[in-house]
Amino acid sequence: MIIDDVMTDKITLHGLGFVQVQLPANQRLHVWHPELPRRICFEDSAIHDHRFNFVSRVIVGTQINHCYNLHRRDDGDFMLYLHEGARTASGSRPWTPDGRGDLLPTGTLSIDAGDSYVTQAYPYHRTEPGGSGKVATIMTKRGEYQAGAHSTCTYGVDPHVDFDRFQWTPDQLWQVVRAVLIS
Repeated sequence: MIIDDVMTDKITLHGLGFVQVQLPANQRLHVWHPELPRRICFEDSAIHDHRFNFVSRVIVGTQINHCYNLHRRDDGDFMLYLHEGARTASGSRPWTPDGRGDLLPTGTLSIDAGDSYVTQAYPYHRTEPGGSGKVATIMTKRGEYQAGAHSTCTYGVDPHVDFDRFQWTPDQLWQVVRAVLIS
């Protein structure tokens, strides 16, 4: 299936607990702050992949990136959800069940302000802010693929597919961006 639309709003929330700002040249500013809302099931659903390669440069704080290998199994501990198709009214893509599997940790990286890291399309990871919980990164997409990305959720837990990316106003989100960038 072809991904048929892109996020066109300049600034929105993301269910993984950060503000996303669309920038020119396939770039995004991502800003984490401990007061931002996340999906209700965040602890069970933070591991995901991307349908594009990217380079991310940390500009404030420390970013922690946990990496995983997926082993598909019918009785795996995680349910996989494919994200393809038009965005919903809440700004997310559909969550289509796509099998189960186990996610085995392969390593953790801490990336400090001034440093960058590279992520290839489709390996699974979970990203969290270190220290004070205030982190900002500039992500540059490099190479995009047609197959949709996946989110995972602990099997038996509701993945909260209706997280509202628009629940805070753009002014509220810009206040958070300013607070983190100035800190």
